Amino acid sequence: MTDDTRDEFEADQAPDQAPDDLPDDEAPQASDSEEIDSADAIGEALSELSLDEQLEATRTERDDNFGKWQRSLADLENYRRRVQREMDEARTFQALPLARDLLPGLDNLQRAIQAAEANEAAADLVAGVRMVLEQVIGVLARHGVEPIPALGEAFDPGVHEAIQQVPSDEHEPMTVIEEVEQGFRIGERVVRPAKVIVTMAPAEPDTQGEASEEEPAEETTEETAEEMTDGDGTTSEEN
Repeated sequence: MTDDTRDEFEADQAPDQAPDDLPDDEAPQASDSEEIDSADAIGEALSELSLDEQLEATRTERDDNFGKWQRSLADLENYRRRVQREMDEARTFQALPLARDLLPGLDNLQRAIQAAEANEAAADLVAGVRMVLEQVIGVLARHGVEPIPALGEAFDPGVHEAIQQVPSDEHEPMTVIEEVEQGFRIGERVVRPAKVIVTMAPAEPDTQGEASEEEPAEETTEETAEEMTDGDGTTSEEN
């Protein structure tokens, strides 16, 4: 047997190469086979339908996909708006904790000024403390913290806190006539309500009580007249 014949014989006798021994690039992929099977199934299902049915199924799928796209777009837009609103609120109210920490010291400065105003010898000191007070209020205003108007304003439960009511004929009821503690706000958010004293309608005079007090006086007059009359029905004369 020649060498060429021997090689051909060995080649015929060699076992077929197993699928597991195939190179990685030639080995079939499971996902690819699943996609192929799914595509074949869809193709077979469509082939069983008429052209009109296939067109209607395609339109239904199109409408479903379009609706999903619209909902996703709306959700994304709402998310963007919410994030933008939260960022704006964070920038607007970033000074809120600082304002709440500074307000007690601001109140003490105002009380110190009120207590020292009666002392003429401390006029220069009062002027200096008032300058510091105005400077602190200016710093708060630059960060959006503004005082709440109170004196002379109508009572607003949203920004005012009434601690006392005083009868008054000079002002309308529920008018702020005194500010006990100054209030502040940032935009529309109240940092601290203003503590105020408001007016109320004066009490009406008790006319029934006055009438009841006059009746005993009339009865006393009648009893005195009867005592001055003698038994014969004539009035006694003074000697």
